[in-house]
Amino acid sequence: MSQPDMTLRRRDRLVGRFRREKVDALLVTNVHNVRYLSGFRGEDSALLVTRGRTFLLTDARFTEQAEAETRGLRIITRKQGMMRAAGVAALKAEAGRLGVEAENMTLTQEKELRKWARHMEVRQTCGMVERLRMVKDATEIAAIRRAAGIAEEAFRLILPQVRPGKTERELALALERAMVDLGADAPAFPAIVAAGERSSMPHAVPTGRRIRSGDAVLFDWGARWQFYHSDLTRVVFLDRIPAIFQRLYPVVLAAQRRALASVRPGRGVRAIDTVARAYLKAHRHGKHFAHGLGHGVGLEIHEAPGLSPRQDYRLKAGMVITIEPGVYVPGQGGVRIEDLVLVTRNGHEVLTSTQKSPELVLSGP
Repeated sequence: MSQPDMTLRRRDRLVGRFRREKVDALLVTNVHNVRYLSGFRGEDSALLVTRGRTFLLTDARFTEQAEAETRGLRIITRKQGMMRAAGVAALKAEAGRLGVEAENMTLTQEKELRKWARHMEVRQTCGMVERLRMVKDATEIAAIRRAAGIAEEAFRLILPQVRPGKTERELALALERAMVDLGADAPAFPAIVAAGERSSMPHAVPTGRRIRSGDAVLFDWGARWQFYHSDLTRVVFLDRIPAIFQRLYPVVLAAQRRALASVRPGRGVRAIDTVARAYLKAHRHGKHFAHGLGHGVGLEIHEAPGLSPRQDYRLKAGMVITIEPGVYVPGQGGVRIEDLVLVTRNGHEVLTSTQKSPELVLSGP
């Protein structure tokens, strides 16, 4: 299916949700949602989706690009503010009840929109497009596979640089450069490299801390390719495995394997989180697992569905999620093992294959 056909199909599915949400049109202002529904890759844009037509609002800098990248919608090159242009367009489209993306609209923007969309009912909506985005089509899955492949190849290439004297920051930059050199649009997010005791911080920022013999080094990284992301985490060891990691690593790996085994269509995300969380708790590390088990990955590095005790989604074939249990002991170190997983009709497929068992031990110079 061509890109224009896919975006038209997505917009049709969105319109099919209007009755349930009690709206006649939706003003889409989240840049990722605009891209998903229109194919437009530029900035400064909004999409007005009505039951009959779709309007892409942008400014003169992007008119030519919009014409080249989109099909089946009307392009409005605005000369005034975005909310004014959107309100006027909604009035002309006679959309009586206009939905807005509440999570992406400021109070100032909503006030301006109401000023120009006078006599219309403006209704706040949440997650209308994001719920569509949770299930990926074949083109999206292929892009995520490519992003994962780039990330893993880059990691393989920089592993020889993990040696005494290298800093966390140097390794993070080397990994990011390698992904771009291999064809990534950009890193999916700033790479995390945390050595030794600093690995106890789940989102550690790489520093000038130098790698030492006997260190455990946690890497969390990913690539973005054609706007789609990958995400994975590994821990490598230099020369030997420290005693605390000999205890932590097998427990986290076993928790991840149990959680992976439970991934299949129809399974509740809360139940999958519980599989890993209960195992860690049984091994006296429940308090050391302070985040959800995983999250969706796609146009954003973190998107729905989230896998945590607070979520109640059920998995569907086509969802791409991470499974990433972790144990973090402050001041001593931490282990997180993360893989990218596609939910299939019959179960799941792990999209990342970088070695994780037996543990990866590197030899220093």
